[in-house]
Amino acid sequence: MAPSPRVVRNFFVRGEVDGRRSKISGGPRARDGGLTLTLYQRDGGEVELALKVHCFACSNGTLRLEVVPALPWKFADSNGKLHIETKR
Repeated sequence: MAPSPRVVRNFFVRGEVDGRRSKISGGPRARDGGLTLTLYQRDGGEVELALKVHCFACSNGTLRLEVVPALPWKFADSNGKLHIETKR
C-alpha cells in the first residue's frame, strides 16, 4: 500500500495513468473544500461518461463521498467491487 499523503484536508486523490511519468494527485485547499472526479470509458467505439465521484463537506460537519455510475454496472460476486464493463 502506498504511503499516506502528508497533508490532507477533507479528501485527497492519487492516481496513476499508463504511459505517464507523473502521478495525478491533489486535494482541496480549503477546510470546507471538496472535489469531483469524472471518469470516461470507451463503449462500442464511443467515449462515454462512466462514473463520477463527488466528495464534499456537509453543513453539519460530516464528509460525504458519492459514487455516481453513468453506465450500467454490477457488483462483483465475491469482492464487492463495482464493475462497469463495456466493449472497446
